[in-house]
Amino acid sequence: MYGRNTQLRIGGPVTPVVKRLMIINAVIFILQYAAHQFQPFALSEIFGLSHIGFAQEFKIWQIFTYMFLHGGLFHLLFNLLALWMFAGELEELWGSTRFLKYYLYTGTGAGICIALMNFLLQSRGITIGASGAIYAILLAYGMTWPNREVLLFLVVPVKMKYLVIGYGAIELYATFVSASGQGDNISHIAHLGGLIFGFIIISYQNKKPSPQSSKKSNKSPNQGLLNDGFKKIRLKKKQKEIETRIKAKKIIDELLEKIAKTGMSSLTQEERKRLEWARKHYYPEGNDTLH
Repeated sequence: MYGRNTQLRIGGPVTPVVKRLMIINAVIFILQYAAHQFQPFALSEIFGLSHIGFAQEFKIWQIFTYMFLHGGLFHLLFNLLALWMFAGELEELWGSTRFLKYYLYTGTGAGICIALMNFLLQSRGITIGASGAIYAILLAYGMTWPNREVLLFLVVPVKMKYLVIGYGAIELYATFVSASGQGDNISHIAHLGGLIFGFIIISYQNKKPSPQSSKKSNKSPNQGLLNDGFKKIRLKKKQKEIETRIKAKKIIDELLEKIAKTGMSSLTQEERKRLEWARKHYYPEGNDTLH
């Protein structure tokens, strides 16, 4: 694929979850191959997704476990190659926890789509493989870096957004063909289900408020109105206190000037009351000293 500076590179970073997923899928494939030598298709019948197993025998775990089995070496290598090419950067961007949840949720979501299709068609086949989750990763990569280019068939450069749209259209058409009974042995509904669930999850994540905005939005509209009302009341109270102190200061200055000229005894009873009022309101903390 091409990088940000249109440099050709093959594959992406092998991040912790991507590395573990590759190892798990490879180990399970070896176990699957070993078990096949003794009892063919035993693991596929137990852990692969089928209408008989899921709907009739109630092996509900199959919508999850099917994604860790593969139908052959090339099937495994193709999925691991796609995981290596596109998943590492997503894990670096999202973090390991979010990436792992996305992988497992979309793989299980694709499994739900397979189970519904099996129910509608009364299919007797068994579906295995991680392709549903892989297609969801392809979608996430295309939505995150839509203008980044990859080499289609290692020859033709194409932007990710067009590649994802093209794959989506192909899988949608192939799903309808398969539903009509003319398809191949590829589970196109798994690919389409991975794309659908991937789009739903990414759209939901993009609409979630950031931690900063969620903190701001914790208050209800009524709380906001109450806070505004209390703020206005406090502001009016403070303004009234300032005006009262200004009035008291004016009275004090006026009467102190008279006392300085004619003495304290010259104050009338009314003036003494005014001076006491001014003293109390100019020094609300109880300071009795006049300056």
